[in-house]
Amino acid sequence: MKPILHFLFSAIPGGLIGLTLSAVATAAAVASTPPMPSNNPAITYEGRYAVDSAGEVQLGFPGVTAHLRFRGSALTLRANASDDDLYFDVSVDGAAPTLLALHKGAGEYVIFHSAAAAEHTIALTRRNESWQGTVTLLDFTLGVGGEWLSAPVLPQRKMMFIGDSVTSGELTAYEAGRDTRAKINSNGRLSYGMILARRLGAQCHLVSYGGRGIIRDWQDIRDTRNAPQFYELALPDDPAARWDHRRYVPDAIGIQLGTNDFSQGIPDQNEFVNAYVEFIEKVRRDAPDALIFVMDSPMVGDDANRGPRRTALHAYLEQIVARARSVKIILAPLPHYPGVPGNTHPTGQEHEAIAAELEPLIRRTLGW
Repeated sequence: MKPILHFLFSAIPGGLIGLTLSAVATAAAVASTPPMPSNNPAITYEGRYAVDSAGEVQLGFPGVTAHLRFRGSALTLRANASDDDLYFDVSVDGAAPTLLALHKGAGEYVIFHSAAAAEHTIALTRRNESWQGTVTLLDFTLGVGGEWLSAPVLPQRKMMFIGDSVTSGELTAYEAGRDTRAKINSNGRLSYGMILARRLGAQCHLVSYGGRGIIRDWQDIRDTRNAPQFYELALPDDPAARWDHRRYVPDAIGIQLGTNDFSQGIPDQNEFVNAYVEFIEKVRRDAPDALIFVMDSPMVGDDANRGPRRTALHAYLEQIVARARSVKIILAPLPHYPGVPGNTHPTGQEHEAIAAELEPLIRRTLGW
C-alpha cells in the first residue's frame, strides 16, 4: 500500500494545485511513469547532501535545493522525513514558491500537476535548520507521457556561508502572531546568504548549525560538533557522512560565528582568536583562492547586564583578520538587528538589509 499523500498549503500560479485528502485517488493516478532515483544525474543539487547505501539522497543542512527539468503534466516525490514539520519551498518555472510540508516517516507528495503537458523547471528547497531533522529523498515520478530533460545548469560563481542559526535563516519566515519557536519560521532560502547569492548570480551552500560556535555552543558545551567539526560533514549530525570539499570550491566564503560563543559571556580572547584563525586556515586549505569575509554577529549587543560583548567580538574579529595577513581575508562589519519581542534572531526583512550591507563589499572586492 502506498503511503497517504500529504498536501501543499497553497497554489502556485501556472499549474500547481493544492491537494486535499479527498484528492488522494487523483494524485495517485498522475504518477504512472517508472520512478527516477533521487541521485539520478538528471537532478542537480545545490548545497551539501549525502547519498546513503541505498543510493538515496539525504538532506540535513538548510537551503539545499534540488533542481529538475521535465516535460509533462505532473511530478510526484516520495520522501522519508525524520520528524514532522519539515518544510520545502517549491518553485515552478521561477514563480513565487509554495510551501510543502512533510510528515514524519515515508510519504508521497504531488508537487506539480496541471491540465496540459509542457516543459517545466522545478526548484525544491529545504527550509529547515540543521537541528530540526533530516529528509531522505527517495525518488521522483512523472505523470503519463512525461519525459525527463537534462539537468538545469547552475551559475559558475560559487558562494558558501558558514555560521549558526542566523546564517540558517532561523526567523526569516516569521509572521506576526505565530509562535516564534515554530519550525515553519525557519527558511534557508530567505537567509542573507542565499539572498546575496541570487543577487550576485551565484550558487550557494549554507554550512550552518543553530546554537553552535567556534569553541562552544550557546550552552557553553564544548564537546559537541561546533563549526570546525560540522564544516567537514555532508550531514551535520552524522560524523560518518564526510563531505568531499573537492565537489564544491567556492569563490567567496562568508563566516558569521561568535553569537553562541558569546552567549554565556565574553570568552577568553586567546582561545577564541586562536581557534577562529585555525578554522580559517582549514577553510583556506579547501578553497585557497576564495575571498573570505568575516562578519560581526547581528545578534550580539553591548548591555549593562551581559557586558560589552559586541565591542569585544568586533575587537576579536579585527585581531583574527590581522593575524591572517591576507588581502583575501577581510572584515565585513554589520550592525545589530533586534529581531522581534521574544526572539532576537533577524527577521526576513532584516536579512534583506544584511544582504544589502554586504553586496557592495563583495561586488567591489570580486569585481562581480
